[in-house]
Amino acid sequence: MKEVRQTINEYKLPTYIEDILTHNYCPNFLRMSMVREDNDYIFSYQTERFEKIDISKLNTYDKMVLLRTIISLNDENEDWLVKAENYMLEPELVYSLNNNVEEGCIRLLFYPDFKRTTFQKKIMQFAEKIKNKRNKMEVDMIENFKSICEMSDWNRTRLYLDKNIMRMRNRAEYKS
Repeated sequence: MKEVRQTINEYKLPTYIEDILTHNYCPNFLRMSMVREDNDYIFSYQTERFEKIDISKLNTYDKMVLLRTIISLNDENEDWLVKAENYMLEPELVYSLNNNVEEGCIRLLFYPDFKRTTFQKKIMQFAEKIKNKRNKMEVDMIENFKSICEMSDWNRTRLYLDKNIMRMRNRAEYKS
């Protein structure tokens, strides 16, 4: 079994989040265990069949699906009381089964966000980091996505992604 370890010093994670993560109640994070001594932690993550997502192998459609998946994961994480302000959201902390971006194939590596950045800001920064600046269509779509995110209207954001995902899927089916 593959394992990743992180040491974090001078941090206090709420006990209820420790329980949620170590008992794998919230299924959107990699399985993990932790050892705490005062305000120091050693996090151990079991990656199992999951590997770091390779953004360079994703096309625009996949990136839109990934953004939609991450929004869905965030909704579910909040239901489990693990708010986005508690963990970082970076491309290198996203794990996938065979680089598949669909729900059920993505896990996040929980790493504390010491700055407690809002989900709105995180998803916009994430989108910027995965954007292929040489692809005009993708740049336009990501910029539109970020503009909609700035309004904090998550229904509108989901609708924008769903509409574009469907449009790209239909275009691909029409071509084949």
